[in-house]
Amino acid sequence: MTLSVNDVIFLIKSIGENLKLGRSLENSIFYSYKNLLNKDKEKEELLKRINLGENYSKIFSYLEKETSDKSLSRVWNLVEKIVKVSSIETGEKMIEIANNLEKNRILSENRNNLIKSQRYKIIFLGSVTSLFLGVIAALAPLFATFAELFRNLTISQSALILIPISLYTISEFSIYFLADISLNKYNYRYFIFSSLIYICSFLITKGVINIIL
Repeated sequence: MTLSVNDVIFLIKSIGENLKLGRSLENSIFYSYKNLLNKDKEKEELLKRINLGENYSKIFSYLEKETSDKSLSRVWNLVEKIVKVSSIETGEKMIEIANNLEKNRILSENRNNLIKSQRYKIIFLGSVTSLFLGVIAALAPLFATFAELFRNLTISQSALILIPISLYTISEFSIYFLADISLNKYNYRYFIFSSLIYICSFLITKGVINIIL
């Protein structure tokens, strides 16, 4: 069975509380593991092994292998080292470890939520920018016609070709800088998404202009 972060925190805290009550290490592990919500054959097998006097080092080694987060799995090595002192002291230290893990889990969740929120902001702002610039790029020939009629300004055909390319480049650079400032990394999916928004807004605006004119 695979142990999640919450399972590891529960086990360590529960073992610590049982040790503080004066139970032996083996009994503390047994009761704590038994109270896990997960129910499968592997759990029952480990409970039998604990009942039969399995060495606690092997039990912690098993728990380490079953911990899904490999960076967190090293905590079982720490637990194994502190169980050599008295049960009450060990219990207090294990509860302290569990509380620290809980704080770290909350901080990690808050950080992930913030990153997710920032990601949505980048997608929204990038989409709006690409949409706006795509529309402007499609309207460029119309602006050129108005400039020629009312201002006597002639815009070359090559300039009209370069305008959509330039605005597309600006839209991609804008989302790149947004991602770099907010997340310190750029995801190629932002590039694909903003490109699709730009192209669609450009083509739709072009189509509407052709229908109207």
